[in-house]
Amino acid sequence: MLTPSRARSLLLIIAFATIYIGWGTTYLANHFLLLELPPFVIGSLRFLIAGLLALTWVVLSGQLRIQRSDWGGILIGSLALIAVGQGALIYANQFLPTGMLAMLYTTLPLWSVALEWLLGERPPLWVIGGLALASSGIMLLMNNGLGHSASAEQWFAGLLVVVATLLWACGAWLLRQRPPFRSSWLGLSLQMLIGALLLALFGLWHGDWQAVELRRISSNAWLWLAYLVLPVSLGVYPAYF
Repeated sequence: MLTPSRARSLLLIIAFATIYIGWGTTYLANHFLLLELPPFVIGSLRFLIAGLLALTWVVLSGQLRIQRSDWGGILIGSLALIAVGQGALIYANQFLPTGMLAMLYTTLPLWSVALEWLLGERPPLWVIGGLALASSGIMLLMNNGLGHSASAEQWFAGLLVVVATLLWACGAWLLRQRPPFRSSWLGLSLQMLIGALLLALFGLWHGDWQAVELRRISSNAWLWLAYLVLPVSLGVYPAYF
């Protein structure tokens, strides 16, 4: 029988594996979906369906409980993590190779440690050295990957991803400072639904919805969308939190 500490360690390992596999394949799924759908339509549909499924589970399991302090965390998560964090990822996926996107999103731990440092929690020297090495590697790979022939759109997409990871790290840090949600699944479902609404509004501004005919989407695209909804959105996000 596992002790509580070993059970927690095993749970952390499973959570990390879920996050890395789920997020690592998100870029590939978005790549195939972008062949048929505009970026903000993909984000809107993904988080609308995932949010509705999560909300259904909340109602059926009797977890429909919310407190006033939950709303601040819900708004932070829906804007920083869903609308900006994921919206920027899908948008940039149009212009950058999936491998480079995955590499750029590894800047997230760099921002997280930098925030902790700025707020008075200095990391160990070996962590600083590792982050400095990682930062140099990211800059070198991006320069070699894009090169002098890169378009302005590619450089803008790369910069957008880096800024989005910074906002994600800020949002995650702010969520950690707030009281926990009374119902974590309700908090997650509302973050997704509000994030989907924000992405839909971005799509209207960007002109994404005007060219969409959902009845013409192929079965392969629906399968990729189902993958993003079920194992990724409803598996990775709970594991992350």
